[in-house]
Order: sequence, then structure tokens, then C-alpha cells
Amino acid sequence: MLFKPSRSLKVKRVLLVSLSNIGDVVLTFPVFDALRAAYPDAIIDIVAGQKAAGFFDRNPRVGRVIVYDKGMSVARILAWVGDLRRQRYDIVIDLRNTFLPFVLSADIVTFPCFSGGGMHMKDKHFARLASLPGKIVPSSVRSAIFLSSAVRGAAARLVGGKEGFVLVAAGAADQKKRWHEQGFLQMIRHIRARGFDVALVGDRNDQEVAGRILKAIPDGVIDLCGRTTLLELAAVVERASLAITNDSGVMHLASYFDKPLIALFGPTDPALYGPWSARCVALRKSLSVVDVDPADVIASVDELLC
Repeated sequence: MLFKPSRSLKVKRVLLVSLSNIGDVVLTFPVFDALRAAYPDAIIDIVAGQKAAGFFDRNPRVGRVIVYDKGMSVARILAWVGDLRRQRYDIVIDLRNTFLPFVLSADIVTFPCFSGGGMHMKDKHFARLASLPGKIVPSSVRSAIFLSSAVRGAAARLVGGKEGFVLVAAGAADQKKRWHEQGFLQMIRHIRARGFDVALVGDRNDQEVAGRILKAIPDGVIDLCGRTTLLELAAVVERASLAITNDSGVMHLASYFDKPLIALFGPTDPALYGPWSARCVALRKSLSVVDVDPADVIASVDELLC
């Protein structure tokens, strides 16, 4: 649905309202990439939550990064909206489904499409672009993340200059989405036996489990949990040969970089929120917790790690 549709509109400024959580924001990256390719001369501003705003740091392909803070007072919200109105956007794509489309004076505003049951969330976001002027198609250029030489250098130092290692993310925001530690230990021992190093990634909440894994398998395992910025994490993902994750933001980041990927699922439906790399496996046995057989994970490792 559109406000004031105009197929001959000269697109000068676009506002993409993204989401808050890290994984949810990564699922919107293909939307930005397509917009950047379709409107190469336009300024594209992004609204993002505080947790994920760091993904867009110093990205020359992004205009302004406008942080949305849920804790803003009414006065601050009014000032925040007033600032957006002054930008005079030609197009607003609101993936957060907020009040913004009703108060911004844009020529074209997309609204949610409530069809598409069973559609992966990445594709559901992308479907919002179908009504925009011009030819909007998926882009192979990753414009949403800009990895400078400094960021790549920092990532290289964090992993000791290694490439081709296996990235393991044992954490997840919800405890029900976490595979058990013994499974990770069994899998990592198999990876090490095959001669591959392992990099453990995650945030500070994952440091405890990473510490126990490192204590059990100290050789060839690097613990990066809580030690990277979002962009450094992306650069570490870029260097990996395989990623093994729970249902988490790291899983979507590995998908965005099209890494071979094994994702371990429990209560979430992988058809809607699963991995989206060209070579990926989503393993799921239980609908309540992550109860995957380690033998199945190891078999997938041997299939993808070549």
C-alpha cells in the first residue's frame, strides 16, 4: 500500500526503519543492499535499535544512523520525529511497523503485507519492496556492512592471523535455544581431531560457557566472547570456513556472509527464521529445547567442512 504513488519519482532520500535485536537487524540487511543498488545516488538513512546500531559505524554507503531508544520520553520522541520530518524523505520503508509512516511526509510509504504465511522473515522483509519505483532485485553486493582495513586488521589480530577456522557460537538470548555444552565439546573435539582451529564467539553473557569449553579443550581454541565489536565480529565471521551456531544473531550474520553453516534449533521454526546461506543445515529434533544428536552435528560438519 502506498501514499501518493509516483513511478516517475526521483528518489533522493530514503528512510529504512530497521529493528532492534542483532539477529533481527541482520535479516534486514538484504533490504538495504537492494535499495543501495536500486537507488545508487540516493541518501539512505537507517533507524536501528541501540544494540545493533554499531553494525553501520563509518559505513560510507549509509547516510545517517538514527538510534531508536525505547526509553525516550514523550518530549524526546516528539523532537526525534520532528528531526525525521525535516529530512523530507521520498520513500519510507518501515520494517518495525511503527507510527512513523503516518507522521512523516514521504511521497511513498510501504506498509506491511499480512500474506505470505510460511515465508522466511528475510524474504518477508524483502517483499515490502515490491511496490517501490524502479526495479528492486536482490543484490550480491554487501552494502549494509562496511569492513575497513582497520576492522579487518583488528579481527586478524584477534584470531592470531588465522583463516579457515571453524566459528562456534554456543550462546543464544533464550536459554531454550542453547544446545547443551557436552554436545559442543564433543563436536569441537571432532573438529580439532580433523586439524581445524575453533573460534568461540558471542557476547559477555557467553563468557562463562566459553571459559568451560576452553578449559576442557585448551589447544587450538580461541575465546573471543565479549571481546569484539559488532564489526569485528563480522570480520571474524568473514575469515571462517564454517560456522556452527544456535538460533542466534551470529547465525544470521554467517548467513549474510554466505558461510557454510550448521544451525541448531529447538522452539523456533527454521522455515521462518533459519539459516539462509547457500550451503547450510538446520538441525531440529525437539519443539521445546535444542535436543540435537551430536552424531548428526558431526555428520554435518564432515559434509560441510571440506
